[in-house]
Amino acid sequence: MKYRYLFLLLGLLGATLHSPLPPLHIAERFVAREGWPAMRDYLCCEAEQQARRQTLGQQIPARMARACEVVQQTDSTAVVAVELRDSTGGNDFYLHFVKQATWKLQAVRGLAMTNFGRQMLTVLESLPAAERARYNQTHPQAEYDFTVNNIRLWIGSDADIEAHFTRRQADFNKAVQLLQRRPDFQAPAADEDAANADPVINRLLKSLYISRVTRKAADCDACVAFVIGGLIDNTVGLLYEPDARKVPPMNPESLIVVKPLGQGWYLYKTS
Repeated sequence: MKYRYLFLLLGLLGATLHSPLPPLHIAERFVAREGWPAMRDYLCCEAEQQARRQTLGQQIPARMARACEVVQQTDSTAVVAVELRDSTGGNDFYLHFVKQATWKLQAVRGLAMTNFGRQMLTVLESLPAAERARYNQTHPQAEYDFTVNNIRLWIGSDADIEAHFTRRQADFNKAVQLLQRRPDFQAPAADEDAANADPVINRLLKSLYISRVTRKAADCDACVAFVIGGLIDNTVGLLYEPDARKVPPMNPESLIVVKPLGQGWYLYKTS
């Protein structure tokens, strides 16, 4: 009888050790500082071709703290956000998973082309006061303070953007209300230029460090997108869509993350 219970215990232990890992656990092991011998058992598609010898965590500087958070998980797909942080700031990227026989890491995505923004910010922050005044004269539509703070958000961490949104949520809601009062912005063929040029809306958007509002961004015709910035198709901003059923699904080819912020608001990035 003793042996029977021992074999049963060993069988349960073996089943536990070999049970399929959920996306969050795969993500945590994939970005950990130490290596992961079983890594390739949990990769497919693009990620399988890219991660040959080292995990992503082994390639990240050891000083960086890592934190993983499930953004969304369905029966067939999942997205896990990874925050990297050290004394100088933070950065984020996103792991896309697909369910085959077990969960597999499909692709790794992050906002691209941010180095250009960092270079711009370095130049702007080094300008003396007199040069900043001249900059305002030559860039009346995007003066110095707006441009610097806008770039900081563009290249900043998700936590930075979320903190900015939380501080100014009442004003973001006010902007939505102003846009909803404009039939030209709500129409299927929205006159976005007119809405963005409206003096009241434009002044509010500038105070929020938003480049423009659009109905034609982030794979979502129903959403209102508050675009912070980016280059070409690599953009970051905030979405407003109170009906969660209309929010487009994430995918590694375009809409790489849609993070819920509450009350119909989302942080989004494209690539």
